[in-house]
Amino acid sequence: MSDAGHVLRARRDGETSDLLAPSVGIFTPSVVEGELVSAAQLVGTIDVLGVLRELTVPDGVAGRIAKRLGGRRSRVPVQYGDVLLTISTASMGKEAETGSAVRADTEGALSFVAPMSGRFYGRPSPTEPPFVAAGDTVQHGQTIGLLEVMKTFNRLVYQGDAVPERATVDRVAPADGDDVVRGDVILALRSLTED
Repeated sequence: MSDAGHVLRARRDGETSDLLAPSVGIFTPSVVEGELVSAAQLVGTIDVLGVLRELTVPDGVAGRIAKRLGGRRSRVPVQYGDVLLTISTASMGKEAETGSAVRADTEGALSFVAPMSGRFYGRPSPTEPPFVAAGDTVQHGQTIGLLEVMKTFNRLVYQGDAVPERATVDRVAPADGDDVVRGDVILALRSLTED
């Protein structure tokens, strides 16, 4: 479990941004080269003397990971200021246009989206019923699933300013064990109207 998080510092150079290690430790990335990342996205952890801290992308940085420290290694020793990730924004013009077109097509649709990338589980164990199913009513604070990130299970809690206090689930988009990316729809919702 992480004790605290760090928003990574960025060093910008033209169409790239280098995300720098906040301290000495062991970096465990949760992203791969070629993956798209954006501000506030979890990109890994750093183990500092046995304390795990989540690492997130700073505001104003978005793009494709061009280089990851350590290549394919899953745990990499780092020093303060080492370049953990190099983010390229060169190809983002086309990506941004596609993203905004999708948002325009689904404008008005109500959904709960994945806050980070991981593997989705809709039930606490294979023998237990799902947290939520189509037709259920959900309310703020309710657990709607689990998201496995780097072998750690995180509760997905129905909350946020963009979703109503209570809503009806039209459908649960991912199946148990599906990989989801930050921003993917988890629940398609219908707002409950007060009579």
